[in-house]
This record gives sequence, C-alpha cells and structure tokens, in this order.
Amino acid sequence: MGLDLILQVLAASVRQLGDGRFLKVLAMSLGLVVLFTGPFLLVFVILAALLEWILPASVTLPWVGEVGFLGLFTVGLASKTAWVFWTYVMAPVALAIVGLFLETVIDAVEDRHYPQLAPVRHRSFFEQAGYALRFLGLMLIVSLLALILSLYSGVLAPAVFVGANGYLIAREYFETVALRRNDEPTVRRLMRKNMVVLWALGAGLALAMAVPYVNLLVPIIGIAAFAHLYHRLSPA
Repeated sequence: MGLDLILQVLAASVRQLGDGRFLKVLAMSLGLVVLFTGPFLLVFVILAALLEWILPASVTLPWVGEVGFLGLFTVGLASKTAWVFWTYVMAPVALAIVGLFLETVIDAVEDRHYPQLAPVRHRSFFEQAGYALRFLGLMLIVSLLALILSLYSGVLAPAVFVGANGYLIAREYFETVALRRNDEPTVRRLMRKNMVVLWALGAGLALAMAVPYVNLLVPIIGIAAFAHLYHRLSPA
C-alpha cells in the first residue's frame, strides 16, 4: 500500500508539470540557481580543466618505469568536478530556492485537485525565507558530511546520504504542507504515524536529487507529491 500510494502521488505531480504556476516556479528557480552558483561552477570547472591539461596521466620514474596512478585523479577531472558541484552544491541550493515558492506549488495542487478546501493562512515572505534558509543550512551540512563519508566509506556513503536527506526532505515538505491546515501537535502525530511512507518518498526524492539537471525539477515534484500525500493521509 505504501509503495502504491507513493507512485500515485508522484504520478499526479508529474502530470501537473505543465501547470503555469509550476513552470513559473521552475523558471525563477533555474534563473536564481544559475545566477548564484553559475560563476562558481565556471571557475571550478576551468581550474579543473587546467589541472587536467597540465598534470600528466602517467609519469616515468627512474628504476620504476611508467606509473599511471595519477590518471585516476587527472583524467576527466573537469567533468568530475562539474558533477560534484551539481550534486553537492547546486542541488541543495535549488532545493532552498524552490523553498521560497513552495506556497505557489501547493496552491496549484490544491486548486486543481482539492478545490473544496477552505482558505489557509499563508506565511509571509520573511517567514518562508527564514524557513528556507534554515533548511539550506541543514542540507549543506548533511551534503558536506555525505561528501566526506563518500571518500572513506565506499558503498555505504550513498546510503547514508540518501537516508539522511530523505528524512530532511520528508520533514520539511510534509510540515510545510500540513502546517497550513493543522496545528503543530497534530502534524507531529501525523508524521509519527506515517513516517515510513514519508521517509520512503523523501528518500526517493533525495536519490533523484543526485542526478544533475533532474535535481532542478525534483523540489517542485517533491512538494507537490507531499501535498497529495498529506491530503490522502490526513483525517477528513
């Protein structure tokens, strides 16, 4: 039942990607991500390309001969740098920027699929910005820890990254949707009761966040999916 429910809310969210408000949020988020991180990405990739060009893939040592272990670090350094930057920097930044427009996405979902709902109290821009910045800090810390672990933990590091970020995404998105219509104790009870389903959806989104370019769509699809999930899990 949990997997079926997750697939249903994801499918409903993907089908609404053509919604004008979804597209507006995507365009604004993409523009801000490129504006804030594009110059840094360009600098890092240029430096990596220079190092890749300057440093040899192999060297010849006296009495040893040709040693090619340097190629593990130099070959494809520019593309590796771009992938790491997208995964560990642009992904959390995109998630935080979309956090400024979560209300717009949720409104679009509820207007189309749940038009009978009563009006809600919208948070102010400063409340949303503060919430988004706090979440950005959490995501950056977790992403940095995951990056460090990936250097030492082998195949276990991705599992840690997905698990931790899955929980953070589930908590952030579900609370954002649910607190519009319920008080905090009620939201906490709903989260405890349905944490397995919430975490599973969050983990799936966290996994997709590691895919370059796709990670720009994930926050929009994710918050829409959690909006559907909240309305299917909450009591009438």
